Amino acid sequence: MSRFLFTVWPFTGHIHPNLAIAGPLREAGHEVAFYTGESARNAIEAEGFGFFPLQRVDERTVNRIALSPEGIMSAQRDPRRLRSLYRQWLLDTVPDQLADIEAILEEWQPDAIVCDPTLWAPFLILNEKRGIPVAVFSLIPACHLSGPGAPVLGFPSPRPRNAWQRARASVLTAAGRWFLRSTREAASRLRLAHGLPPLRHSVTDHAATMPLYLVPSSPEFDYGRTDLPPSVHYVGPCLRPAAPSATGPIDGVPAGRPWVFVTEGTVHLDPKLLRCAAQGLAKLPVEAILAVGRHRGLDELDLGPRPFAPNIHVRSWVDLNALLPCLSGLVNVGGPSTIMAALNTGIPVVIVPFAWDHPETGFRIQESGAGIHLAPDELTPERLAAAVARILEYPDYRRNAMRLAKSFERAGGATRAAQLIEAMIPARAERSGGNLADGGFQARV
Repeated sequence: MSRFLFTVWPFTGHIHPNLAIAGPLREAGHEVAFYTGESARNAIEAEGFGFFPLQRVDERTVNRIALSPEGIMSAQRDPRRLRSLYRQWLLDTVPDQLADIEAILEEWQPDAIVCDPTLWAPFLILNEKRGIPVAVFSLIPACHLSGPGAPVLGFPSPRPRNAWQRARASVLTAAGRWFLRSTREAASRLRLAHGLPPLRHSVTDHAATMPLYLVPSSPEFDYGRTDLPPSVHYVGPCLRPAAPSATGPIDGVPAGRPWVFVTEGTVHLDPKLLRCAAQGLAKLPVEAILAVGRHRGLDELDLGPRPFAPNIHVRSWVDLNALLPCLSGLVNVGGPSTIMAALNTGIPVVIVPFAWDHPETGFRIQESGAGIHLAPDELTPERLAAAVARILEYPDYRRNAMRLAKSFERAGGATRAAQLIEAMIPARAERSGGNLADGGFQARV
């Protein structure tokens, strides 16, 4: 039996995929605990896992930067402010992360850490300083490590198709590295303070020097990249199983016409997508189910004229696992958990990405033929209705979504991720034939 510590920021989209992996590890007889924020305590302890709260790290500051309207979401058109906010969150919290996690290492003595890629202390410092194996779990369905097929940080764009586009991507990548050089230099100074050598590449790429780097997707959805180091493994979406009670259609929505689910995910700002859905989908022969979020009252949202059309069904929250078997289509801003749950079930999607990594996911959906990528600046009720009508009318969208679902199934999901993490422990790797020579996990799937 081994002990695994999951170090994760307390955001729903980060917590749930890690819980999905923690389950199979516990079923295999291991102990699992989470280091995360108090806001996630109930979710962690309800699953019966150990819980270590953020102590030195100020959860309120992290939430303000990452989730509030005054944080990262408000700085998308201001690169310098965006860089400053990311640095405050990702790098400036590392000393406090170290203080918290090193206390857990002394108290609980885990055998390995499974690390959120935006919680830097384990892979930036602790892997080398404490000699503890670290698995980085990417959370997003595109691998952001450098290479010819890599996303261009800060400049989301479709897959390069010709020499000019590839040259443009190279120039933008170089510009991004120059712009972020101060962050890399500050991270190197922090490593030097702990007796470690300076970084030879970006912090993002340094994560791939860990024994294991997991991507919750498949090569088919990530442009079939062949430029990745051996630590990288595509494991498919890591989704939590549906609760036993999560079955059947939701109340008040008639059967007989296609059901379309519209959700912004777990970060709720301007409800532009919901407003366009309430107005545009009213004109289609569908039943549209809109989830506005548990923390927002319907009366405070401007979703357009009321009463809504009879086929517009507004709810504060919907159990996605219960809804998936009933859906014909899904509309979302690109949150990876929701999008990948739909594609994993073979449901075509319309994605309207506003921020974060979501535009890159949108380009991959467009490339795969499993849905439509609609830019936020193009979003109107009419265009959204046209996109939804198209994914429902043309069967190729569903066929391509089913093709992706099969690729995700082959990748193995949370069970395969747990198996790879198990094999990362040296004693277990020796018994299973894994090779941890030179600190790199070499057994490819």
